[in-house]
Amino acid sequence: MLPGTDVAIVGAGPYALSLAAHLRARGVEHRVFGRKMQFWLDMPEGINLKSFAFATNVYVPARGYGFAEWCRENHLEDFEPCTMASFARYGLWVQSRLVPYVEASLVTRVSRQNDGRFEVLLSDESVVVANRVVFATGLSYCEYVPSTLRGLPRELASHTSEHRSYAQFRGKDVAIIGGGASAIEAGALVHEAGGRPQILVRDELAHFSTRLPAERSLYSRMRNPISVLGPSMKSRLLQALPFSVRFLPEQARLNFVKHSYGPSAPWWIAPRVWGRVPIFVQTTVKAAEVSGSRVRLKIHESAYGDRTIEVDHVIAGTGFVSDVDRLQYLEDALKRSLRRVESAPWLSVNFESSVPGAYFLGPITAFCFGPLYRFVAGAEYAAPAVARHLAGPVRAVTSAVRRRILRREDAVAAGAMA
Repeated sequence: MLPGTDVAIVGAGPYALSLAAHLRARGVEHRVFGRKMQFWLDMPEGINLKSFAFATNVYVPARGYGFAEWCRENHLEDFEPCTMASFARYGLWVQSRLVPYVEASLVTRVSRQNDGRFEVLLSDESVVVANRVVFATGLSYCEYVPSTLRGLPRELASHTSEHRSYAQFRGKDVAIIGGGASAIEAGALVHEAGGRPQILVRDELAHFSTRLPAERSLYSRMRNPISVLGPSMKSRLLQALPFSVRFLPEQARLNFVKHSYGPSAPWWIAPRVWGRVPIFVQTTVKAAEVSGSRVRLKIHESAYGDRTIEVDHVIAGTGFVSDVDRLQYLEDALKRSLRRVESAPWLSVNFESSVPGAYFLGPITAFCFGPLYRFVAGAEYAAPAVARHLAGPVRAVTSAVRRRILRREDAVAAGAMA
């Protein structure tokens, strides 16, 4: 008989760890699979968080586990900018204390059985059967590369998510496509590595966030109250009413999500770009082709028309897409069974998909729940909500059973560390 569990969590980042901590507190049997905080650990050196430190946490049902608190205890800056590396270390610290039983095996396939349960195949070729499964793999698998670049070989074109270091671009001409944070940061890092970057932005401007002053007037604080999404009344309302967007008509909800919080670089990267890296706005890449060992780009600039440039490498800083078909571990039959909101999964108010027992967390839920859930801050509301639903009144466990579950999880953790 195959080993089983009530809930399998696919992923080991902030959303997954937040949910696991809440499930553990409620005594719901579960297992967590994935490389702990891997997305954050893979970030290039020199990159900071784009969100506020107070709004970027692993959200657990216990006091004293906030990121800002951890920074203060470790004599680190607890106000922006905070490094991605420190957030990754913080996440591992929380995990080691509250979710020590994370299993490092990657999930390679999830399929649904005839009895409604789920078969989870792991990278070590073992199989686990779960009554329910939660997919919380964040932005992994969902990198977006424009169609004009997809035919280029990997040695000539890449996505920002593929780079932990930019040292390979020393002395090289690099075109970076995009106007958001990842593109602007890539431009700074290529320049600092000794390369010659240029950033091609489709929009009229490359947007940078504004640094909040240390002291703000009462009028400023009332007009633009601080929130986990930044200083504005809209952001504050989204934080205060985190599930309100879910109840909008679908088309209105999609329009709102698509046109809220567009591409923008953080304020702290601006001095590393301005006057150092050329930025061409209103510029579109029309075609890309291999030219010897280089890439020839045909671009269109609104002000000057068409021109051609040649570079040694092209980096797509074009972000990520909410596309359930990109999740390689989902079996095709399971993908076909999922109702969609455009390319994302349709989700109930409990984050459950149209396939009973299959749940989603993280940025892929934004089309259903709003832009708040593109960010780590969304886990503050999503994790306890899903945990309450998974616990359910008919699934309540006695304290004796809960102790048995905790002992089993601790034994799994002890075996993993041995």
